[in-house]
Amino acid sequence: MTQHPSQPDPVTTELLGWIQQATDRICRSTDGLTEAQVRTPAARSGWSIAGLVGHVHDSTWFWLHHVIAGNPMQFGEDDGWDNDPALPFPELVARLRDDTARGCAAVAALASTDAPGWWPEGAWGGYRQDTVLGVLVHLLNDNAAHTGHLDLAREAIDGGVWDYGIDGVRLPD
Repeated sequence: MTQHPSQPDPVTTELLGWIQQATDRICRSTDGLTEAQVRTPAARSGWSIAGLVGHVHDSTWFWLHHVIAGNPMQFGEDDGWDNDPALPFPELVARLRDDTARGCAAVAALASTDAPGWWPEGAWGGYRQDTVLGVLVHLLNDNAAHTGHLDLAREAIDGGVWDYGIDGVRLPD
């Protein structure tokens, strides 16, 4: 991997900024919800807001820390992508924020054209991203989809919707 500490790649910098912004939005979209509300299944499959936040944490850490930064791990496609549901929700949110910031900092000096530091060979039927840019776009796209899932779950729970005008959740009157 090529590192350019004195001249950060503007593409890498911009995408990492968007990833951190998406993480902040996910975390702030849960403001004011109770532990019971974030643990209530939001879909027939049984996933909850806590499960979604846990999944986003695990996925973000996987792509930044393991794949891009090159820290191999044992990997199986059937491995769960959800955190321990017994962990209090504020700790899940803090872990998502902190580990996203650490992961972004660890890869910030890499060029967007660099190859990922590690790839789980044979995973996902041969799916692969060959550059840091590809992995970051994949991660940003995945987190954007999960932000939409969270928006719908939040609205179903208490009517709260994200309002860009106040940069936060607006509850119904």
